Amino acid sequence: MPSHPSRSRNTHVATAEELAFRISVGQRIRALRADKYSQEAFADAVEVYRTQMSLIERGKADLKLSTLYRIATVLGMEASEVLNLDVASPSPNEE
Repeated sequence: MPSHPSRSRNTHVATAEELAFRISVGQRIRALRADKYSQEAFADAVEVYRTQMSLIERGKADLKLSTLYRIATVLGMEASEVLNLDVASPSPNEE
């Protein structure tokens, strides 16, 4: 078997655009869940720690696809709907 030279992986540093996207997605998730779930109850339903959900909602965590899928499922939505940032998210006071 050929040996591969040892390569060090570069650590990816998120760009300003990536950070803005994470924040937008997190705000959308928070807006979608706020009327139905507390953050803790939602995290339990999605099967993540509350601290992880807090990081996601604040745009501090890089959201995994499997977690996005579970978030959408708990919300009764498709993942693409959760990521649809062009739609105005309901405000916590709207019904």
